[in-house]
Amino acid sequence: MKKKHTGAIVFFTVLAGLIAVAIAYFSVMFYVKTGSFIPPVLSDMSGLTGFGIADVKVSDEADSSAAHISGDISDVKTSDEAEKANITKKPTKKPTQKPKKSGKKKPTTTPVPSKPEDVNDISTHDMKQYLGEMPGEDSDIVSTATSVYTYEQMVKDLYFLDQRYPGIFTYETLGVTKDLRQIYAVTLGNPAAPNHVVIQYTVHSREYINCLLAMKQIEYYLKNYAAGETYGDRSYPDLFANFCLHVIPMANPDGVSVSELGIDSMRTASAKGIIQYCWESDTQLGRTAAPIEDYLKTFKANANGVDLNKNFPVGWDGYTDGVPVPSTDCHKGVAPASEVETQAIINLVHANPTVAVISYHSAGDLIYWNYGVEDENLLAADRNLAINLNNVTGYPTAVSEKYNWHLAGGCSDYFMWEEGIPSVTLETGQGTCPLDISAFSSMWNANRDVYALLAAMYG
Repeated sequence: MKKKHTGAIVFFTVLAGLIAVAIAYFSVMFYVKTGSFIPPVLSDMSGLTGFGIADVKVSDEADSSAAHISGDISDVKTSDEAEKANITKKPTKKPTQKPKKSGKKKPTTTPVPSKPEDVNDISTHDMKQYLGEMPGEDSDIVSTATSVYTYEQMVKDLYFLDQRYPGIFTYETLGVTKDLRQIYAVTLGNPAAPNHVVIQYTVHSREYINCLLAMKQIEYYLKNYAAGETYGDRSYPDLFANFCLHVIPMANPDGVSVSELGIDSMRTASAKGIIQYCWESDTQLGRTAAPIEDYLKTFKANANGVDLNKNFPVGWDGYTDGVPVPSTDCHKGVAPASEVETQAIINLVHANPTVAVISYHSAGDLIYWNYGVEDENLLAADRNLAINLNNVTGYPTAVSEKYNWHLAGGCSDYFMWEEGIPSVTLETGQGTCPLDISAFSSMWNANRDVYALLAAMYG
């Protein structure tokens, strides 16, 4: 009897041990998969499959669109060689470096962008219903009462400007975002001109004061053009007769809405779920200890949790120091140029004979150029652009180093390295983003004449 009892005890002890091992194993597997023993509840986690929070590598430094300063050229004068440099546009190169195999599941690709017919917001309305809100003739259309300049107000103001200055400019949409907003582009000058410049603002959500700056620059151009005002010894109509400028005032409208208005500004359950996930995962990673309301005020990414200035197809594979899950910043996305906002900028440049690209960011009152390229003609043309902008804005110039494993290639890096197009980044204002409206006056005084300068340079 003792032997039988002993055998039974051994059997059940082994069985209990196996069950405990099985439970522990599946618990660990679930944690590795999700980063939590409690699964997050999201209505749509498209783009997140395969990510494990426990595997995240966090960068020690906050992202800056313009990289690190390694020198400056503020004392360099414009040269004839720089002004006459002939830059040939290069075809887009495909990334050659293959991503390293990690043994983990690959994340699902970003969903196919929404279509214009999916949009149902102010951009699809009969805008005549808003004419009662249009300021009188003695007032500016674009108000600078607050730095919180919303997507809806931008759409209205574009319509109002078109009513006040008919036939002087055009605007179009370049794509539809995840949360069903339109990406707008404004065209100033002569579309048939041989030289075009593209300027994009606010790829980083919390830098939304730059959208206000863009709209004021557009209105300033329109007023001067209509009145025949001059810049130097040339009238605005003459300056822009042989030059064309394309302006994307709000390149990241979903992200701007999040930073300005919070998570409830997201219209779709999918976008709202990803924004919620960004906060939860950044909290688990120790990247933030702020409540979600404060966290979102400094949000930088789009509605997919992708840092757009790390999504351009330059050095994308080599950038490994970011966050491999959706986040407020430093997440490069699931593939180079995976985001509709990134594609919109690239496609606009490709659709025109573009001779320069300018990116507006905040803050720092600096102009970044160079980006580590070695082509002498390209550097001369980029130096010339940076110096001329320095002469107008008063912002000192600084050399931005080449992209690498901890420094992602951004918009300017991409167009310099992959397209051979002179590109610079202007960092406006001083302080921590989002900047208060009190910073706008100095920003405006510095950047008021940038459009006219570009027309004088390339027209």
